Amino acid sequence: MKLFDRLFNRRASEPQASREDVRQALERIVAIAPQVRLASRFEARLAPVIGKTLGFARELVCALPPPRDATPGAWAGDPHLRAMFATPEDIVSVIGQSNEVRGWFDEHFTADHVHAVLSSRMIERRVLGSALEGGVMRADVARTTIGFEDKRMRICAETDDALRRDIVLRMVEQLTLEAMARFTAQEARREALNEERALLSARMQMLGRRGTGMGGLVSSVGTSGDMARLQRDVAENEAALAALGSRAQAVDVQLRTLVDLLAEPAALISVTPRTLCINQMNLLVEEGSDECGAEVTIQLARMPMQPQQTRAVEFVRIARRDMPPAGTALDGAEHWVL
Repeated sequence: MKLFDRLFNRRASEPQASREDVRQALERIVAIAPQVRLASRFEARLAPVIGKTLGFARELVCALPPPRDATPGAWAGDPHLRAMFATPEDIVSVIGQSNEVRGWFDEHFTADHVHAVLSSRMIERRVLGSALEGGVMRADVARTTIGFEDKRMRICAETDDALRRDIVLRMVEQLTLEAMARFTAQEARREALNEERALLSARMQMLGRRGTGMGGLVSSVGTSGDMARLQRDVAENEAALAALGSRAQAVDVQLRTLVDLLAEPAALISVTPRTLCINQMNLLVEEGSDECGAEVTIQLARMPMQPQQTRAVEFVRIARRDMPPAGTALDGAEHWVL
């Protein structure tokens, strides 16, 4: 049985991924965080949470609509493409700007199509425009315009099945990257606390010279209040360092951080469909309005990325014939160079 069949066509009631699924995901994790292999029983500790993440990711990916033909010829008859792209030529422009799509076609010179993920930022802006209200056209009405910016096609595969399988494993990778970012932040915090501890030690010595302890034999300056505050600072510093654990425990902390994130993937990853009614000017048509509009459903994906953002995502199929010749994406760029 093929991996895709195991990963996607199993019943939703099955709680565990197959051993091969877990093995492939584990390979991707170790490629990003090789030090976790030094932790005790790292495979046994990771396998259950990897299976949970794979099942969760599979459900999300399977719920996404089938691929849409992202071609200029389909633009006029597809409200979704008209909402995403201002003109048919914009589709060609976005395709031509994707080095990943171009590189895939270069490597697969006999293929006529490639499947890819199209992602963008959905922008909502309030504007003043006209609207049909009660059969009367009114001007200067507050409207919401829907736009899609920063369009990207960077993940591609030969088939829809292969693309969805890759996305599932990439979700595991993204959670691993987030775990490593959190661990790195903890280590940076440890360094800052160690520097703070050195400064506190220096202040202790200075207070000693000013009369604290036996220094009172040679100095009459009273510093009991300063010492009390310093002792509180030292105690807080030591407690914060203790909470981070020792450097000898760093590998285990790294693994625990990863296990915690993989155990609760829904806390960081989600895909939410949002259905909008949009007119040909990409203005939102409010419920109950007399204005004509077409319904489009946008899949909004939330991922643990830096900076945090939510992007509209969809699967598309791209034809080789719509890939512009190399270099055309930069035509006219000299006009923008000052």
